[in-house]
This record gives sequence, C-alpha cells and structure tokens, in this order.
Amino acid sequence: MKMINRSLFVTLIIVTAVLLNACATLSPYKESPRVSLVSIQPQEMGVLEQRFGLQLRILNPNDTAIPVEGLSYSIEINNREFAYGASRQAVDIPAFGEALLDVEVVSSLLNVVQQLQALNTETHSSLSYRLSGKISLANSPASLPFDYSGVLDYQPAAAAQ
Repeated sequence: MKMINRSLFVTLIIVTAVLLNACATLSPYKESPRVSLVSIQPQEMGVLEQRFGLQLRILNPNDTAIPVEGLSYSIEINNREFAYGASRQAVDIPAFGEALLDVEVVSSLLNVVQQLQALNTETHSSLSYRLSGKISLANSPASLPFDYSGVLDYQPAAAAQ
C-alpha cells in the first residue's frame, strides 16, 4: 500500500511540474519586442565609472499590448562589451505600437578606453551595436527577452571640422 501511494505521489508531482511548465510557456505574445537604440549621450564621467543616457525604441509586433514594469539590458559596441543597466520605468506598449524610453547605462573606465582605442585605430563612419536584455511584465512573473543589432552613423570629431 505504501509503495502505491509513493508512486502515485511521484506521478502527481511530475504531472504538476509538466502542467506548470506548459502554463508558464503559454504567452499572448507571439514575438519578442524589438528594442533598438535611438541615441546615446554621455551624462556623468567619473574616474572609474561613466554613465550614459540611452533612448530606446520598443516596438511591439504583437496584437496584444505589453505592460512593461521594467527592463534590464546590456549594450555592446563594435562587438565589445560597453555598458549595462536596469530601469523600473513602467510603460504600456500598445498592440502593433511603440514607445520611447529614456534610460541609463553604466560603463567602466576600461570599457570606454577600449572603445576609444578601437575608434582611433579603425576607420569607421558607423558603430555597430547589440542591445540585449529582458522586459519584466506588470502583474506577471514572466519576462520577454530581446536581442537586437543595429548600426549608428556618426562623424568623428576630426572629420566634422
């Protein structure tokens, strides 16, 4: 009798775990949002740490609004780690709509120096970037991952004169 109860208990645990996993993967969002970089501006330049302001465009390709509670993100520039950040800024992104968010990232002196050295040794008229992270949903333990690569055009200071 104890053997039957034990195997029934184990079976119930396995079935419950499978059902919970299936429910967690059900989502009204067929596609992840597209998060792209609109602009980057220096804000605070300390000796060991630098802060930059980013403006992000979040595009919702789904037919359901996305209630954003916050997001965490990192950015690579020209295939090199540059900065990371998190924001508690809440916004509702309408179905098939978009929103602009102003957020901050933190970079280390080493990352900034490596980027400047690369810019001085390589000839670029643009910067490739990769923005990745996750969007936390309001009233839900779920999050939506994002990973977007793009290009920013820029004109080096020497060429601007």
